[in-house]
Amino acid sequence: MSTRWRALAVVRMVMLGLVATAAGCDDPLIHQDTKGAQHAYEVRVQKWIEWISEQPWQAGPLFDDDGSRCGFEQSGGTWFLAGTTGDTAERSCTIPAGKKLFFPLVNRWVVQYPDAVDDEFIADATEYLHANREAVCELTLRINGEDLLPDLETMDEELYAEQLTPFETVYGEDNLVGDPSFAGNFMNMAEGHWALLHPLPAGDYDLEFGGKQCDEGEVFFEVLVTYHLHVEED
Repeated sequence: MSTRWRALAVVRMVMLGLVATAAGCDDPLIHQDTKGAQHAYEVRVQKWIEWISEQPWQAGPLFDDDGSRCGFEQSGGTWFLAGTTGDTAERSCTIPAGKKLFFPLVNRWVVQYPDAVDDEFIADATEYLHANREAVCELTLRINGEDLLPDLETMDEELYAEQLTPFETVYGEDNLVGDPSFAGNFMNMAEGHWALLHPLPAGDYDLEFGGKQCDEGEVFFEVLVTYHLHVEED
């Protein structure tokens, strides 16, 4: 790996998958079967990274023990869900009516100083991120005990999205490195398995998400998270 590729952080997170058949929504998933839908995923990959990175890291949604932080900095027509960095979590969250949901099942990104981003860095980072996709050996996307997609092959095809054009975020003193001196502007590249959902009907949902990464058959990264969602009446 190039010595110039000095990614300051690579974050792997796993998040939540939804199926709303039990609440009268036959297929809540927005499929990436058109260029417009693919673009919608790519844009939200960037927006999600900006959302999670620019909030306090340890005090933000990523390390939320019970769901009390799930409403932090939410705006617009899409509601973001946060997972963990590789631990289990159980959270409760109230979602306003009419909100799309967007979240990663397993994702990762790299962070770099702006003046160190060049063609060599982009090539090395792209290779690294694609290798992480290949390491995904299990994904979970479930609501109320029902799987949204049937198997790993289908989930990989349907849910994979990336943003490999470097984009800027601003990190505060409570950041992913745990060092106040890291605060400032940085460039990011990201990829992973994500889900964009139509607004769910009003009601209550138990959402489970998870994923594993393997190396030669051995699991080296694993997450399981449950959200208890309440979607408000319109």
